[in-house]
Amino acid sequence: MPYPSYTNFVSKVDADGNEVAGIHLPPVAAPTGTYTGWALRAAPFAENDGGESAGQYIPFKTTKAERITAGDARLSLEERYGNHNGYVEAVTKAVQNLVKNRLLLPEDATSYISEAEQSNVLQH
Repeated sequence: MPYPSYTNFVSKVDADGNEVAGIHLPPVAAPTGTYTGWALRAAPFAENDGGESAGQYIPFKTTKAERITAGDARLSLEERYGNHNGYVEAVTKAVQNLVKNRLLLPEDATSYISEAEQSNVLQH
């Protein structure tokens, strides 16, 4: 006797595969990859069976050439931010917007900006 099946639904996503709904904290507002709240399993581990609560992070390629070679439709880090300073500026802008809208505390804003400055995103 087969078990009953049910349909899995996932949120609407943008061109990067990140969810459109909700409050976008800096890692999603100035992303370095795609964040999902779900994941599919690979062969031979119950291929395409949902690991719904596991989630996953799929990083963007660094350069346009790497992105094209990989067949990745998502923009590369260089295409998005240009350089490390551009990335820090994007995080700072996202943080300022969240603070302005009272969705992030100033002390948390400082931490996000500091993490972006110290990150290796587009550091050559």
